[in-house]
Amino acid sequence: MNKKILFTIIGLILAGVAFFIMKPGGKKTSKSNNTMSKTSDPTNSSPQDISDGTASTSSESSNQDEKFGITPKFLLEQYNEWAQYPPQSRPISNLNEDIVYPFKLDIDALTMVDNVKDEKGNGYRCLLQPKTWAVIGPNSDMIIKLECRDASQTLAKFSILNATVFKEFEDQKTPTHSPDFNDDGRDGDETAKDGIYTFKWRPLKNDWGQMSLEANITYGTNKKAKLTSSFFSSPNKPAEFTNNFREGIVNGSLVIYATLNVFKAGNYHLEANLKEAKEGNYLAFATFDGQLKQGTQEVEFLYYGKILRDKGYDGPYILTNARGYRVNLPIDPAWYDQGEEGLKKIQAAKTTEPDKEMVIPFTEEYKTKTLTSSQFTKKPWESDDKTKRIQELEQLAKETK
Repeated sequence: MNKKILFTIIGLILAGVAFFIMKPGGKKTSKSNNTMSKTSDPTNSSPQDISDGTASTSSESSNQDEKFGITPKFLLEQYNEWAQYPPQSRPISNLNEDIVYPFKLDIDALTMVDNVKDEKGNGYRCLLQPKTWAVIGPNSDMIIKLECRDASQTLAKFSILNATVFKEFEDQKTPTHSPDFNDDGRDGDETAKDGIYTFKWRPLKNDWGQMSLEANITYGTNKKAKLTSSFFSSPNKPAEFTNNFREGIVNGSLVIYATLNVFKAGNYHLEANLKEAKEGNYLAFATFDGQLKQGTQEVEFLYYGKILRDKGYDGPYILTNARGYRVNLPIDPAWYDQGEEGLKKIQAAKTTEPDKEMVIPFTEEYKTKTLTSSQFTKKPWESDDKTKRIQELEQLAKETK
């Protein structure tokens, strides 16, 4: 296992990386909103660190940072702003579309060409668009739409020669069962004979992981093309949210307790958004990272009080889009406490399955009782880790004066 992969795995388990899930096709948000919504310290890596999978706060790396306009003073200011709130409870707004709409997938239409050297295209554009980025649960279907348009943006006629869904794992593609497709107004197709085809594919138990749909089509005047669209498949059910929630104000923060049925014990990463009920403005999202045993149990979603107070919206508040996954990395967190022997185990670990199993999302909402923003704390988050990080950045600033 190389160094970059090792750092990635360690980060996933110990830092509780936010959903993740490396979702393809999500819309970008503004830089400021994206930074504040991060669940991990945004100052803990620099441009060169990102490229090689390491992180440093040494004066040597700070010299490189300054080439990018990043000074120790800037990092300290950025960290102090970010660290007003704890990592597991972050502010968001309606502009954070990747969090507000966690399963939405936006893909640009593909410019069609007659040969690889054709840069301008032949006037046609085709779009192979999954309804969501993942199909989750044993009785769920992946729905994918296909449409083509000509130079005038009019829907163009095309024919589907064949279509195959492939499972992709460690650079290998294995065909699974073929999807159904039609333009007859059935099986997910919205309007019959409108020129927009719909593919429907239901995963079997072993169809777990990254998938791709490949469709060979003909269009225009004897033109041929292969279109591909990727998605994630998680047909098993490691856990699911129930409709049981309760709430409380703990140390000036709102805590919502969610009950789950856990069918497969393991390390879980869960998330849920919070918005105010009157106008639907999104306020915060919370994460949970920890071990869950098999059976029915509660998890805590902490919405830090200063976020709600700073936003200034009174309740009731609505918890929505509860989601998450069971971490399926080939490393036992206990190995980190086993010294050199544990390190050898980590280095020898080999991935044999996809790295996550999706939890059945909660598609309903939970509304709190009436609350006012003034009920919540105005104090910034404090912790030993925060104090230590500020001291590191202050020392770095002194060394580089």
